[in-house]
Amino acid sequence: MSSEGAIFDLDYRRYEGTRTGRTKIRWAIVRDGVRKVLGFRRKARRKIIPWLLIAAALLPAIVNVGVQVLSQGFGADELVSELLISHSDYFGITFVIMSLFVAFAVPELVIPDREHGVLTVYASRPLTLADYLFSRVTALLLLVATFTFIPQIILYLGGAVLSGDIIEYVRDNVELLWQVPLGAVAVFATQAGVAFIISAMARKKGVATGIYIAWFLIAGGVAFGLAEAVNRWFALIDLQGSAIMLVARIFDDPSIVADSTLAENNISAWASLVVVVAVAAFASGLMYRRYRKLM
Repeated sequence: MSSEGAIFDLDYRRYEGTRTGRTKIRWAIVRDGVRKVLGFRRKARRKIIPWLLIAAALLPAIVNVGVQVLSQGFGADELVSELLISHSDYFGITFVIMSLFVAFAVPELVIPDREHGVLTVYASRPLTLADYLFSRVTALLLLVATFTFIPQIILYLGGAVLSGDIIEYVRDNVELLWQVPLGAVAVFATQAGVAFIISAMARKKGVATGIYIAWFLIAGGVAFGLAEAVNRWFALIDLQGSAIMLVARIFDDPSIVADSTLAENNISAWASLVVVVAVAAFASGLMYRRYRKLM
């Protein structure tokens, strides 16, 4: 046996690097969420679904502006004017695409952290559960807002340039500066609440996405059947219809919701708003209770 030994003087040293507070940590989680959903720094197959959906959302706006350019070139402005997409119409056109994006994004934001035990790492930082949940919701809101704004900006700029008088066009359409963001929030609120409820309970991302898509496909039919057979207020089960109802109210364009179950049963936009707020509140409470046990 050797009697030789060594003593190392490993004295304590204070950390002298930059210390970040809760705000910086929250924004780091927001950025991490955005990167996860969009597939940044991940394998190529992780990028396919989100970017295909983004491209699908942009395409109608690009085609719309292209049709306007061609119609002016051929002197057929009046002929195609009725076929052009309005800003309120665009919400209805891209609604399914946006719902699919939410179905993919929400499980990606919250389930892997729970599956892989990452929540304990977050808990070791000066970060509360409310901070974590707020950051994940903010990441989704930023993604949905960007998803909504870019096509609307294309429509707006295309209309402004082709109008021949950009200043007058902006003056005549200044209300779009608040209508589009508010419409995006309305769509976000109606879709995100259900998606977070499902993702709080599901253990796998694919299962959560599948359940949400199934709900999206059957909710309208269930709402219609119950409204006809039991009571008209069951029409409010159709949260997708509530999203379009709120957009119609914001843009003062009842034509986009005229054939919906809600309109046929004389359900007002205010009733839809109450249900949307209630679903969002329930989703917040469920997420907080579910994650409080893990973090």
